[in-house]
Amino acid sequence: MAQKKKVAKKVQRTQRPACASKKSLGIQVLILFILFQLVSLLTVQISGRGTAYLYMMLPLMIITYGGWLCVNRMHADVPFFLDTAMLLTFGTMIQCLLLKQNEMPTSLIVIYVLAAVAGVIAAIVYKHAPMIASAVGTSILMVLSVILYMATLLMGKAVGGGVRNWINIAGFSLQPSEFNKIIYVLVMAGLLCTKDKPGRKRVWYAIGFTLVNLGFLGIQGEFGTFLLILCTFLCMIFLFVPDIKVFASVTAIIAAAAACGMSLLKATGGKSDFGPMQFVLNQVQKIANRFIYWRDPAKDAQGAGYQILQGRKALLNSNLFGSSTTTPLSNPSNDMVFPALTERCGLIIAVMICIIFGLLLIRGSRIYYHCSDRYHQAVSAGLSLQLVIQAFIIIGGSTGMMPLTGITLPLISRGGSSLMATFINIAVILVISAGNLWNGRRDYTSYDSKLQKARTVHSKRISHLRNRNRGRSGMDNTR
Repeated sequence: MAQKKKVAKKVQRTQRPACASKKSLGIQVLILFILFQLVSLLTVQISGRGTAYLYMMLPLMIITYGGWLCVNRMHADVPFFLDTAMLLTFGTMIQCLLLKQNEMPTSLIVIYVLAAVAGVIAAIVYKHAPMIASAVGTSILMVLSVILYMATLLMGKAVGGGVRNWINIAGFSLQPSEFNKIIYVLVMAGLLCTKDKPGRKRVWYAIGFTLVNLGFLGIQGEFGTFLLILCTFLCMIFLFVPDIKVFASVTAIIAAAAACGMSLLKATGGKSDFGPMQFVLNQVQKIANRFIYWRDPAKDAQGAGYQILQGRKALLNSNLFGSSTTTPLSNPSNDMVFPALTERCGLIIAVMICIIFGLLLIRGSRIYYHCSDRYHQAVSAGLSLQLVIQAFIIIGGSTGMMPLTGITLPLISRGGSSLMATFINIAVILVISAGNLWNGRRDYTSYDSKLQKARTVHSKRISHLRNRNRGRSGMDNTR
């Protein structure tokens, strides 16, 4: 008995620190967020926008610490969530610094609330809807994507003189292409990864769906999303199609198509009497102009090269801890948010943001390797790569490393549709990282039909056995 009591005491002593460590971990994370918020508040207060940031602290704390509690409860990847929370805090700080007046940013609070609600709904739907991976679910997503593109072409409007890719619904502006990026990943996962090896038919379906996306984006003139979808497609083909010849041939065809477009533009001089050909030449010319003014923006300093020159000027005016100068940028809260952040907050925070996006790629790769089946691997890899590639495209474009595109920096830019799509993206990745999901290999569309066939066969067998037993009993009676 004495030995049992000693063993029980030892077990209690070993168990108590575990509970205490969980509680202390929660307190440490809460204290860390509070300290980080105070430092951000001090930074914003020095710039004269402390009141606006105080109003933003409540929704920001609810999203960060409430999300952390949910992530711990479902045993998801905590470091991935903490990286996104840090980026969201940096985004809130720069958006408050860019406000014209030191007052409550009502529109920004509404955007945060809608984005958080969209993320929660997406997490619940993905966790409890295995139909997404089925053939019917993939077909529905494909049709939905085409409907969103068609609605953009028919009802799209330009915001701020940009591309016509916005739809006004009940006073709110939505950008359907932001949600089409997520739909694209789900469709590609359904086509390529519901079986161990996708056949030629599924690969051709994936290529065809990609061409549909690229065609609609090319018609809209949305070069940034066009480039993002193309990079996502190449990554998905490389990771989930076993035959390397498919990736090599697709890459060669893309390079040949780009070369043909440029040669056609030079041969015709950008002019044609045939209407559709002239439209194609105009779109190719827009893409070519991005490369021309990227190499030499001074050719059109007041036009196409203005944003690039102002972004470089803002980067040159910055120092380690931010400067007091404010370079006038054309769209500082969305497209040119990285130069604006670097100028106002300093190079240290800019480098930290780049490092955090690199950490997101590392954590996303870890989630990819720990997935139980190919479908969830494809979804986690596609969504993680989209986050990092999008950040690389916009940071490279705004700093002059590559042609400038009109997409947002995830969790940093102000765009409502972009933030909602980013929250959906992060929520789905976190649900996948928690594990204990449905099997992505199973075709749930044919399950009901297979069950019905099994029931009919079983009922026929039972009726046949009953008739045979009745026949035997009748023969015995006559005997």
